Amino acid sequence: METLTSGEAKTHLPNSGGSLRLRLLLTVTIALTPIAVASFVQGMDRARRDTEEVRDRLVQTARAAATSEENMLAAAEQVARALANLADVRDAGPDCNRALFEARKGLSFFANIARLDARGRVVCAADVRAIGRDASDRPVWKRAIAGDGFALSERIVSPLTNHPVISGMLPLRTNGKLDGVIAVTIDVRWLDYMVNSSQLPRGAVVAIFDRTGTIVAANVPAVAKAVFAHAVDLGLKANTLNSAFDANGHAWMYATAPLLGRSVFAGFAMKQSSLFGPTYIHVGTDFILPFLMIALTWMAIWIATERQVTRWIIYLRRISAAYRSGHYAIRPALEDAPSEFRLLGAALADMADSIQERDNRLREALAQKTILIREVHHRVKNNLQIVMSLLNLQAMRLRDPAAQEALKQAQARINALALVHRTLNEIEDQSLVRIDRLLADLAQQTYEGFVGERRDIHIETDLTARNVTGDLAVPLALFTVEALTNVFKHAYRDHGGTIRLSLRAAGENQLRLAVEDDGTGFDFDESDANVGARLIRTFGDQVHGIAEMRSEKGKGTVVDIVFPDPASPNATPQADRGAA
Repeated sequence: METLTSGEAKTHLPNSGGSLRLRLLLTVTIALTPIAVASFVQGMDRARRDTEEVRDRLVQTARAAATSEENMLAAAEQVARALANLADVRDAGPDCNRALFEARKGLSFFANIARLDARGRVVCAADVRAIGRDASDRPVWKRAIAGDGFALSERIVSPLTNHPVISGMLPLRTNGKLDGVIAVTIDVRWLDYMVNSSQLPRGAVVAIFDRTGTIVAANVPAVAKAVFAHAVDLGLKANTLNSAFDANGHAWMYATAPLLGRSVFAGFAMKQSSLFGPTYIHVGTDFILPFLMIALTWMAIWIATERQVTRWIIYLRRISAAYRSGHYAIRPALEDAPSEFRLLGAALADMADSIQERDNRLREALAQKTILIREVHHRVKNNLQIVMSLLNLQAMRLRDPAAQEALKQAQARINALALVHRTLNEIEDQSLVRIDRLLADLAQQTYEGFVGERRDIHIETDLTARNVTGDLAVPLALFTVEALTNVFKHAYRDHGGTIRLSLRAAGENQLRLAVEDDGTGFDFDESDANVGARLIRTFGDQVHGIAEMRSEKGKGTVVDIVFPDPASPNATPQADRGAA
């Protein structure tokens, strides 16, 4: 007993197992879709929460990073307010310069302290070089005299020290009338020092800038200038998170906070990648994880179906194909297959045993039937030969030529039947006959039986190869014998000629069987003609065709029959022919 291994069963079949895989993949995808949607929502919520957290952290860090600077500015305001209460300073008395000098002594980050009159001129100062200078054209002077609070200037360069400074001015009023201002000048280098000495996160940028956007102090001036360039244009709203790009194209996120009034601001910035790196990872994980999960599930389904399902389905299809080809001795080798496929393989093996047993019985029955059919054809052929012998004996005893001729014609017809049965007995397929060979043998036998010693009559055949059933072969054979008999009896009494027997295609899905001669035409006995004509028309009806006889005096005769081609799919079924 043969065994077909799974390795031998690996054939390339179109779409093998594709439907099962697609259904499983679709089912799993639908089942995992709610999880994917929930993960997307979670990722979006995480991104929102992380953005809010980053914003709060940046704002708080901006305030914390500028605490020292804010204290310095607050100290400047407190000093100005304290000096405003001194009579010598307020009234610009003789000891005003000394009082201001003494006040600046302990505060090294102050570049100067000055008393300005109502016209904006310095009347006394810690640094006497400033006396007589006019500050009325500065924007800070106009803001100071317009209000009652401490006003800070933009970053400017001190004409005394040639260093960058910012000035704070506190207005002095008596009964609502402006007496002048007290100006405190802060050295920006101290702000730079404080900014650079602050404990900041790695990569952070801190800047102090005025209301015009000019950087007063920064730990990384180049980056700060680019990042905070449009901070003033955005309105310097507190608790907001803004973005900007530096000269190298790196994205930064920053927040700002006012230090004193709305004249000086602190800004804190960090690279977007540093701030949102964990957020990108978390959100990316939330977004990618469902796809990864679905992809891994697809891969698992694909591998599992290939190794545990599709492989064995293809193998069993190969087994079924072997059984379909009649190789019932093959048995499935399913030792490594799942139990369900082993059960199916056992069922296929049992089915193969049953089919093989039934096939053997059918073969035996068919062989016996073939033997019986051969025996029937053989006996019919022998009986017809006996009838022919009896007719021959009877013809030898007759003296009437007409009676002898009639018996001779009957012998030819019986011989045609005997030849059909002999052919059916000799062929292996008892149901089909090669009509071209049968007609050729009939033509030769009829020729030998009627022509005798005459050598001036010739017969030519042009027959298309066709397999027909025995029921169709009999009327076609009798038609041929009848037509040839009439030719041999009547066409060549005075001279010889050529007889042409042909079987060719005639139009779509039809054949034409014709017997043509070049003899004398319709010059034969009327009684024989009537019988022959009726027989020929009868044979035409039996094959569902149309039989005709055409003749012209001196130009020969044509007897043909046009019938459906048995090889055509539109041919009339044999059962219908028999009924007809």
